[in-house]
Amino acid sequence: MKTLITTLNSKFIHTSLSLRLLYVATYKKHDVYFKEYTIKDHIEHIVDDILDHYYDVVAFSCYIWNIEYIQEICALLKEKKKDIVIILGGPEVTYEPEHFLKNKNIDYVISGEGEVIFEQLLTSLEKKENIDIQGISYQGHISKEIACVDLSYVETLDSPYNLPQDKEHMAQRILYFETSRGCPFQCQYCLSSLEKGLRFFSVDYLKKQLHIILHSGAKTIKFLDRSFNANVQHAIMILDYIFQNYQEGQQFQFEINADVLQQPIIDFIKENAPMGLLRFEIGIQSTYEPTNKAVKRIQNFERLSEVVKQLMEDGKCDLHLDLIAGLPYETYDRFKKSFDDVFTFRAKELQLGFLKLLRGTSLRTNANDYGYIYQTQPPYEMISNHWMNANDIENIHMAEDMLEKYWNSGRFVSTMNEIMDHVSSPFDFFYRLGCFYKENHFKRLGYQLDELFMYLDQFMNDKYIHELLIQDYLSNFKVKPKKWYLSTISSHQRKEVIKQLVEVYHLDPELLFRYAIVEKIQQGYLVVIYKDFQCQMNIYKIIDKIEIE
Repeated sequence: MKTLITTLNSKFIHTSLSLRLLYVATYKKHDVYFKEYTIKDHIEHIVDDILDHYYDVVAFSCYIWNIEYIQEICALLKEKKKDIVIILGGPEVTYEPEHFLKNKNIDYVISGEGEVIFEQLLTSLEKKENIDIQGISYQGHISKEIACVDLSYVETLDSPYNLPQDKEHMAQRILYFETSRGCPFQCQYCLSSLEKGLRFFSVDYLKKQLHIILHSGAKTIKFLDRSFNANVQHAIMILDYIFQNYQEGQQFQFEINADVLQQPIIDFIKENAPMGLLRFEIGIQSTYEPTNKAVKRIQNFERLSEVVKQLMEDGKCDLHLDLIAGLPYETYDRFKKSFDDVFTFRAKELQLGFLKLLRGTSLRTNANDYGYIYQTQPPYEMISNHWMNANDIENIHMAEDMLEKYWNSGRFVSTMNEIMDHVSSPFDFFYRLGCFYKENHFKRLGYQLDELFMYLDQFMNDKYIHELLIQDYLSNFKVKPKKWYLSTISSHQRKEVIKQLVEVYHLDPELLFRYAIVEKIQQGYLVVIYKDFQCQMNIYKIIDKIEIE
């Protein structure tokens, strides 16, 4: 019985750990393969590819971003091969299997962790036995159990982190790694709140897997632990092993709860972490206490602020902070305050997300109590509630779009920091910029980088900001870019400036003439040299014998 384990990732760079775990749990006993597609692949091509390989069973890993594509694929597969067996698993289908089994194209739904019950299901299908497995649902039989696997069993399986099928693309993709399962918190909008307990893999197993990962060629390793810092000794053990054994060019990403990040972990990082090796994702979600209480997310914002500042002060760690718009009790104006509170940190990234009422969560179950109207199809994003109307949410979307383009992109570092030094409300700035976009019908999609700079330049209409935009723009390239702005000096003046730079600073005249862009700014002459796919930028002060009109 030939079986395919598959999913549709949102991007090619992503990888699915669940597929690989199911594969190593079954391939020694069954004829099993795994393959990943993306949501950008044509549905018909995916269906044809599956049918061309004559699979008898296809198992999909389902999430809010791919479930609609998967359901369409299932319908086409059944249409073209009626006897093909289709299995769904993953967080999107775990808590309401009966909803998905209403679709006659689905044969089985796996609820929870599948390393044991997926193999049992394949065995039963091959032997044509009656299926009575906890966590497996099918037409006429809905299991109320959510499968939970003993991690000591997972440790007996082959490593899923460096399979031969992955080696070719390992350096170009994100490798996902888990050191624990479960979550110690009960946030009512999160599926992790439905899991019971927090379980850790053994130290020996983790060090063995980390050794494999660190020598696999992977550059970006993302830890899937819901709260990496839940156990101090565990976290320090992992960090210490990484600090001692990491390879050049690697980065490790973790989700942490900052207000309970213990001081020993912070001190260990500050004393031992190499620069740029760590990236922490910190879910803040709201700074409004009634909101946090309503969703059972109690946090000490004062302590959180101290932790974030400590992590940022030496520049060793990149921080990615999260907010969620649309939580209970938070009005539009109060959300603006949460945004401004968090933006004060000036973290490298601030993700402004919108509440999604996921199947199985308490917030979805109690949606009527809060007046939630939300999308009936994935991703189930909220449209309005008792405290925010649809127009409020649309306004926040406008601000979020500008935040992504002008802050999170990292392309406007000098310009945006200067602007933020002089605005009373960062949220209002991004919102007003979004309104400016709308009024002028600027491109939100399909734009070129130079257009983003032109749009912000028009919005600010300020000479000093204009010069900072020029500097930021030129720093984005490894080769000479086209200019979106009018040159500040003429061709003749450029030659004269270069002569002075050679005379005063003993620079290489050929290097300047062939590879440099030279502009006049308030601080002096901006010289950007593009050579050997590198960008070298300096500002030189020289005796200005040249009249710049």
